[in-house]
Amino acid sequence: MSDQAHEVADRGDSLVPSQSAGQTASEGVTDPRPEVMSATTLNVELPSVVHDYPAAVLLIDTGPNQDTGFNHVVYVNDLARQLAPDASLPIGVEDWSRAAGLKVDTGAALSASSTPLSQLAAGEPESGRQISAALQSQATHAREALWAIGMPLRGAPQPLRARSLLVLMPLRFPDAVADVQAAAVSDRARGSVLASELAIAISDPTAADDPLIWVSPSFEHLTGYTSTEVLGYNCRFLQGRDTDPAAVQQLREGLAAQTTVSQTLLNYRHDGSAFYNHLVISPVFDADGTLTHHVSVQSDVTGQVLAQRERETAMREAERARQAQAAAQQAQAAAEEAGRFGQLLLRLSEALTATVSLQEVTTTLTGVLADELGAVGGGLLLPDVSATQLNFTTLHDMPAGTDAAWTRIGWQEDAPAALAARTRRAVFYPDTQALLAAHPSITTHAALAAMGASAHLPLVAGHDVVGVLFLYWDRPHQLTAQQQEALRALARYTAQAVQCATLINQRRSAAEVLQRSLLTHLPEPDHLELRARYVPAAAGEHVGGDWYDAVVLPEGATTVIIGDVTGHDMVAAAHMGQLRGLLRAYAFDREEAPAAIVSRLDRALSGLGIDGLATLVVACIEQSDHDKAAGLRRLRWTNAGHPPPVLLHVDGSTEVLESEPELLMGLLPATTRTDHVHVLPPGSTLLLYTDGLVEHRGRSISDGISDLRRVLSTYSGQNLQELLDHLVHELVGDSPDDDCAILAVRAHREDRDRPAEAGPNRLN
Repeated sequence: MSDQAHEVADRGDSLVPSQSAGQTASEGVTDPRPEVMSATTLNVELPSVVHDYPAAVLLIDTGPNQDTGFNHVVYVNDLARQLAPDASLPIGVEDWSRAAGLKVDTGAALSASSTPLSQLAAGEPESGRQISAALQSQATHAREALWAIGMPLRGAPQPLRARSLLVLMPLRFPDAVADVQAAAVSDRARGSVLASELAIAISDPTAADDPLIWVSPSFEHLTGYTSTEVLGYNCRFLQGRDTDPAAVQQLREGLAAQTTVSQTLLNYRHDGSAFYNHLVISPVFDADGTLTHHVSVQSDVTGQVLAQRERETAMREAERARQAQAAAQQAQAAAEEAGRFGQLLLRLSEALTATVSLQEVTTTLTGVLADELGAVGGGLLLPDVSATQLNFTTLHDMPAGTDAAWTRIGWQEDAPAALAARTRRAVFYPDTQALLAAHPSITTHAALAAMGASAHLPLVAGHDVVGVLFLYWDRPHQLTAQQQEALRALARYTAQAVQCATLINQRRSAAEVLQRSLLTHLPEPDHLELRARYVPAAAGEHVGGDWYDAVVLPEGATTVIIGDVTGHDMVAAAHMGQLRGLLRAYAFDREEAPAAIVSRLDRALSGLGIDGLATLVVACIEQSDHDKAAGLRRLRWTNAGHPPPVLLHVDGSTEVLESEPELLMGLLPATTRTDHVHVLPPGSTLLLYTDGLVEHRGRSISDGISDLRRVLSTYSGQNLQELLDHLVHELVGDSPDDDCAILAVRAHREDRDRPAEAGPNRLN
């Protein structure tokens, strides 16, 4: 059978050195080492469980080999190959075990255990052992429990008896594992075939023309020839008119060199039908090193070959399309560069879409361009209101020695940025000398000396120049035409981002002015110290519906208010302003309990058609003659669906002023409101707050209130400004999800002077 070649039935790239279907004969694989056969089979079939379930199968040669010694793997099916993809056959059994990362159920390496893979392959113990492999396969997960069981093929004819079958079966198929175990201990299994689709043939190279002396039943099924018809003949009878002669010649040369060879040939069955036969032929030597047999393993890979041809056809069509596209762009190199800069522009456009400030625009541009074009720094220049001067608003990685003169450039000045703005054309200079030659009035200084190439790109939006983008390199650099065009396109994206960032900045400035105008300048009633904070959300317009307020009433009591209108935008702020004005007026115009004030507000919201929902706490700090004699004050409050106030005592303990929940504002104008009363001891601190202080993503209000009480107790000895600083730092942080308002009131003794001013109430 020196003219045949058949590859292992490994559905994919076999670990046995081989070539893919469709390769030329010159690409066939030969192995320079004289080795024994690569796979084997016998007369009786393995139980169907190996075919019906996802088993990894290995064939192990347990006899001596002059290169590899005893116990080496000569065949693996596809699932076994996936467990050790980097292993090349033949390979020592324990080497394969290490390549697959096999471990026992205790986590130790199988090769270091009391039953290594070579012992399992020998059938000890007969029932097998649980192991796991490091990698996943198409049928198993990494470290999934597998049952390893060996089946020595003792019933095989010579020279096949020194072989053993090793099966790795997932334990999640207990019936299949039990069947394999039963087969392993039966005499029938000792003489089983490796897999029903593998065809095995043995020839005698010591006889004339290397005739076949034994074929398996699978060979008969594959070729359609019976053993009676083929024994005594060379296996070339499978060849036909379209069999590749170059591949056949390669097989002849390999067999003449007594090496293992593999090839895919177009063969013909007994009925004349063609199929692609993938085979491996291995020499078998006796103890003296004399060649005694050739053993071939064959399988039908027609489906694989046809699929490969379809893939190759698709690849050729794709290549023709790629070449046609490249030809339309004048040159392949230019097309590749254009594609790269197209990706650059796409990356920058996506990144610029997410920017909300001019600093972010500059950082994004210079960061990406540093990666793609090697630019090391730059900045944005924006025109002033009169359009007579360009001012650097943001600078990024400017050279050492850059002075203030670089931050202000006159519109008519002899400078590259001014020229770009006036002409609305990009200006490029390959080095400092070229820049100075074009602008002789520029004085050389340290910053210029550190620069190489530079680019000055006008940012044009509609009819207006909204700025100039400046980029520089630290060495001379001639920008290609494609690079310059990409930068011009980049300037168009940047102009839009600058416009958007400027608008956002203006909106935020207006929102902050609005918010500041709506927040009360706290009064300074006798023997009460009031301090407050407003912290805007990190995202959005930095304005929302949270507010605090305090009013000193004509009779001397002080009313304090905390509220939260639903929403986090200008609409919420406007609605908050309406509620704040009404509530402030209602609190001042008559001597009335908090519940009555809120009830009036409920009715007013309905009658005036003011939409929106809000929660709030209105509290009045009052003192009767009896309380004054005792040095006490009383807190009378009502709560409309708002988080409860917290009272901090002098000793550091805290108390949550819980009350029965009542409806928030804006739902039912006839809702009954209730007053609650609590004593304010001297030195105690009342804290009112909105939910932005205590409710964050991943933290409930109840957990937030617990954290609030902890911080209050920890810093109870601090003055109010310091106490509020700690609350904002520990509970809100630098990037709050929601805006929040905090109002703290500390009750001092009547005979104690008011504390020195600790600082203004702040809008953080």
